[in-house]
Amino acid sequence: MWKRSVGLACAALGLAAIAAAPVERLPNDRTVAWVDQQVKAWQPTAEERRFDEIGWAKDVRTARKLAEKHRRPVFLFTMDGRINIGRC
Repeated sequence: MWKRSVGLACAALGLAAIAAAPVERLPNDRTVAWVDQQVKAWQPTAEERRFDEIGWAKDVRTARKLAEKHRRPVFLFTMDGRINIGRC
């Protein structure tokens, strides 16, 4: 019970800190331009998009045929549905 009370108190303090933080308000006519600028700034760079250069195949048979044709290895990635825990 004590841990729950401490957790609730911490959550309440966190919400109070967020509510007290100053918020910068933009006029409506500048909001769209600001959002567009933020979206553009967060786009991945060419170096960060190297992942897109991987030749993906939708099944193992196709991957093996392509690997043989181009004399390249096949990397097989499997997932159990919980990639966020860091294990595949």
